[in-house]
Amino acid sequence: MKEKDKKAKGKKEDQLDSRRSLSDEAKAWAGGNDKKEVRNENIEAEHDKGQTLAMENVALKKMLQRAQADFINYRQRAEREKSEMVDYGKLETIKELLPVFDNFERARNHFPKELEKNDWAQGMLAVEKQFVQKMEEMGIKRIPTVGEQFDPNLHEAIHMEPAKGKKSNEITCEYEPGYIYKDKVLRYAKVKLAK
Repeated sequence: MKEKDKKAKGKKEDQLDSRRSLSDEAKAWAGGNDKKEVRNENIEAEHDKGQTLAMENVALKKMLQRAQADFINYRQRAEREKSEMVDYGKLETIKELLPVFDNFERARNHFPKELEKNDWAQGMLAVEKQFVQKMEEMGIKRIPTVGEQFDPNLHEAIHMEPAKGKKSNEITCEYEPGYIYKDKVLRYAKVKLAK
């Protein structure tokens, strides 16, 4: 009997072992599904991280492009301001030199006939000519006056008088020349007008 009991006991243990192994397999299978779910969650999390990184990358690229555009605008503005400052310095210097130039012109207009061939007088005329050339090279232009219609943006009327054969507001005489630099009036031309 003992042998039968041992055999019966052995069968029960075998059945228990097989059940245990089956339940272990079920657990492993179930655990495998848990692992698959965890893997799927990891894949989704990685996908979400990838999308987040891609969106951050796009945002950073846009920020970089804006920063580059701002820098280019800053550089252009700085260059324009520098150019304007240089022009302003030129204008102020030229304004200070205009009376000197006027005096050269007055001296030329009042040269005595006997001094026209004088070397010193010729040298003074050469200096005036050089002054005119430099002004033209710098973009400084003399404002046209005699024979032109009065323009308050360019001319300053000093005197008006009736003149035969002249239109009303036609400039008949220039008292002091005016000059323009890049569409800016350095000095208005002082003129006499016909009524």
